[in-house]
Amino acid sequence: IYWGHGIYGIKSASNLYFGKHPSLLTLGECALLIGIIPAPESRSPFRDYSRGKTFQARVLKRMVVGHFLDIESALSAVRKPFALKSDGPEYAEKSLFPVLLPSESGYESPMKDTWDWERESKMWEVVEDMEKWAMSFRKIVKTSNL
Repeated sequence: IYWGHGIYGIKSASNLYFGKHPSLLTLGECALLIGIIPAPESRSPFRDYSRGKTFQARVLKRMVVGHFLDIESALSAVRKPFALKSDGPEYAEKSLFPVLLPSESGYESPMKDTWDWERESKMWEVVEDMEKWAMSFRKIVKTSNL
């Protein structure tokens, strides 16, 4: 399986994205990797963290619907931010070679200082959507006795 960034195989993907052996991955990390399989380059969490979180939530929802996972475990997994390996392909490019622009007060980075806030906000939108879905799923299960 191709995992993006020139990587093939789960062991290499696990190492690229999380810096660990596949047997040590958490439920959330596994769901993230499964979520990127259909389009690994465009769904790469190195390119867009919030999209990675969205596809992780979709995988967890499917696991709940298929009775492979309970809702509480899915919610717990989606609430946890995942920690990408810091030396992934885009991270290294952005952090090791910062661009500094001259200004009156010295040098400034063109990077927005609100980036983390935006990422955090998008992540919580995914969590809230998952929680709303879980509540409606519980009601359906309760009324239909699945």
